[in-house]
Amino acid sequence: MSRPMGSPKGKDMPPQEPSGAIYWRALRHRNFRLFFIGQLLSMSGTWMHRVAEGWLAYRLSHSPLILGLVAFAGSAPAVFLSPLAGVVADRVDRRRMLMVAQTAAMLHAFILAVATLSGWIQPQGLVLFAFALGIINAFENPARQSFFPQLVPREDLMNAIALNATLVNMARILGPSFAGLIVATYGEGYCFLANGASYLAVITSLSLMSLRPSRTEPPASQWESLREGFHYARENVVVRSLLLLFAVMNLTGSPYLALLPMLAGSVLRVGAEGLGGLVTASGLGALACSLVLAGQAPSPKLVRIVAGASLTFGSALIGVSLSRHYALSLGILPFIGGSYILILACTQTLLQNVVPDHLRGRVMSFYSLVFLGFPPLGSLLAGWIAEHLGVASTLCLGGSVCVIAGLSFARHHRRIQHAAAEAISLLPGPLT
Repeated sequence: MSRPMGSPKGKDMPPQEPSGAIYWRALRHRNFRLFFIGQLLSMSGTWMHRVAEGWLAYRLSHSPLILGLVAFAGSAPAVFLSPLAGVVADRVDRRRMLMVAQTAAMLHAFILAVATLSGWIQPQGLVLFAFALGIINAFENPARQSFFPQLVPREDLMNAIALNATLVNMARILGPSFAGLIVATYGEGYCFLANGASYLAVITSLSLMSLRPSRTEPPASQWESLREGFHYARENVVVRSLLLLFAVMNLTGSPYLALLPMLAGSVLRVGAEGLGGLVTASGLGALACSLVLAGQAPSPKLVRIVAGASLTFGSALIGVSLSRHYALSLGILPFIGGSYILILACTQTLLQNVVPDHLRGRVMSFYSLVFLGFPPLGSLLAGWIAEHLGVASTLCLGGSVCVIAGLSFARHHRRIQHAAAEAISLLPGPLT
């Protein structure tokens, strides 16, 4: 008998997934489908909230200081509370922790809506509301980041994280579009109402999931638990290297978003419409790379992608700092947005696969600290430097630091990749 052309002799070929199915394979799992739908609605509401909050701060104060304070107040709690939140995430059921945090955020949005619609809200009060939401997010983020391995098997973890990044970028496009229409027609308060209602979607999705309770850490003092987490992150070469590189990217590179208005106005001279194009170009690059990542399998070789993406990120920042043409800047910004998403998603995937479950909440809280807390600190630093050196020089300086950090990481990437492969082999469950 003849055998089919191209099949190995004596072996049956494994069934192949339909073309394109690999990009959505995490959605085969009911729990992740529920999570995805709930998060899409909730994240769209979150972006509506952010746009309305910024516009309300501007309308009430016409002060750049208040705008900066509102943005900083929303992120500052992550710097101080994320490690503690990671300890909590390792000691309690993570789904329950998420539901409590989402319920608190929903009540926060409804109270802010009432205060805004009634005319009670003042600039100082808005700063306090932003600070309160920052506290909630400081606890919600580590729980959510460490929740992914409960939703999908390890072989689909990369796909789930990439789809989540796609979701965030879709919400980043949809939310502000709806917010602009609602603010212009009805006012900021109705955006806060819509955001509050959107939390019901994610709370409902969490309640419908069929999950085994997450393994919690044996009773110990919170200080001992926190010290154990810091010790693990410091001694593990993979975790330490990834978090240090991610910290540099967020402190010196990601503040480019805060400087884009000045770049558009004083350097490229394209005004508000041009600024919208620059932000969109960065978002499109991020969306494209998150879709590409959705087709990748989790592997220690992701370390190489992190190294290459960090060099691309820094180089593109230098390129946009040197550009004086709007079209050229539009062509460079997708590389900035795309390479940052590659760094973010690959770092998160490697951490999720390397770290044992009983430490995952604490390690992901350090990731959340860097992701949420470092950009506002970097924005304050970048703003101060830009006052003295100008926006172009500041972007060039930040990009240069990112390139140096990327080169250092790339120099040791083989050792980091080998350590990642060894750590993954010691954990239960398959990994491609």
